[in-house]
Amino acid sequence: MVKEIIVDAGLLQTRAAVLEDGEPAEILIESDHPKRLVGNIYRGIVRKVFPGMQAAFVDIGVDKDAFLYVSEAVSGKETGADSSDVSHTNADVYKPRIEQLVKPGQEITVQVIKEPVEGKGARITTNITLPGKYAVLVCKNNTAVVSGKIGNKPERERLKKVASRFCSEDIGVIIRTASEGVKECEIENDILLLLQLWDSIVKKEGKGKVPRILHQEAGLPIKLVREYLNKDIKRFVINNRDKYNELLDYLDQVSTGLRNKIEFFGEEYDLFEYYGIGSAIREALSRKVWLKCGGYLVFDETEALTVIDVNTGKFTGKNEQENTILKTNLEAAAAIGRQIRLRNIEGIILVDFIDMKENSHKEKVMSLLKEVVSLDRSKVVVEGMTNLGLVEMTRKKVQGSLRKSITEPCPVCGGTGRLIQQPGQRSSV
Repeated sequence: MVKEIIVDAGLLQTRAAVLEDGEPAEILIESDHPKRLVGNIYRGIVRKVFPGMQAAFVDIGVDKDAFLYVSEAVSGKETGADSSDVSHTNADVYKPRIEQLVKPGQEITVQVIKEPVEGKGARITTNITLPGKYAVLVCKNNTAVVSGKIGNKPERERLKKVASRFCSEDIGVIIRTASEGVKECEIENDILLLLQLWDSIVKKEGKGKVPRILHQEAGLPIKLVREYLNKDIKRFVINNRDKYNELLDYLDQVSTGLRNKIEFFGEEYDLFEYYGIGSAIREALSRKVWLKCGGYLVFDETEALTVIDVNTGKFTGKNEQENTILKTNLEAAAAIGRQIRLRNIEGIILVDFIDMKENSHKEKVMSLLKEVVSLDRSKVVVEGMTNLGLVEMTRKKVQGSLRKSITEPCPVCGGTGRLIQQPGQRSSV
């Protein structure tokens, strides 16, 4: 599979697309107003503590107070848990209450882990992590961990030794999957940069007014290089000269071997138009998506969950009905895996496949669905099929769907997409 990353950096908005064999698989959009908050670190002040909710509201200097749940206010040290000790049970772990951890008026350092959505404040944690290209610095911890996706035992041991050199009483290191096969000097340089960053954040904690920002997460181009760029990516194309140079400077520090994959494309070009990505965005915003066989999918997003309905549509098949249904469902499963990535659908997802009588057919569809969602960088869990024939899935929540990022509710209909029928008139949709 040929993978490419296309970044169109405009004055007010940066758009990026991850292409797989020329087809958009993911679309990411970052606007200057409002800027994304996930990853930012703030010195905040606790405004209210709610023992009944086991949560607190913290003013971090944005429109709405951020939400701190008790589990995000507890470090491994405070619970007595040790990630290297697998013998303890939940009953053995001390679980403090939110009122024991924070008080109104208290100043605390927090990191945003979920964007504010639908009138709700951002979700925050006191367990700070700083991601790099090859490692993640974990504050308030002291363990060295290697990604479980690295299966080679000698390689795991090599990387564990590298991480252990930098662990201290209050600093832990997680070695990322991208570190596999990478020279030790490059991994060490990455960790040293993260340690320098953390040191600068700590020095800022006691200076200035509260609330205030201590660290601004990197912009979309740097995040794409950090999270996506590896030996499997054929090229990374960007049309902004300043950001192009910024990417090269970053790679000079962490991975010079990937420098030749960065390409500058003339600023006068709209890269999304040049590569035909606009049609993929239109498809990702459409309620109905047609399948090649003639069937179609219908997407309905609600605040609680997203429902995907599968229909045979124009496809009537050539042989038995069960085979027609199986073919439609298999094609739908493949399309759903692509669409949830393209649309960045998060949270609970329910899929209503066309009813199948044979268990072997159900197993084939479920197997394919699990296979396609395994390609997703966000964690997707396929729970299985309910008694009503609905497939339950969950996808990790971070920043909200593409639809919510680039559209807003209609002020006339309140976002329902329907108009009230007037007497003597036909209803409009």
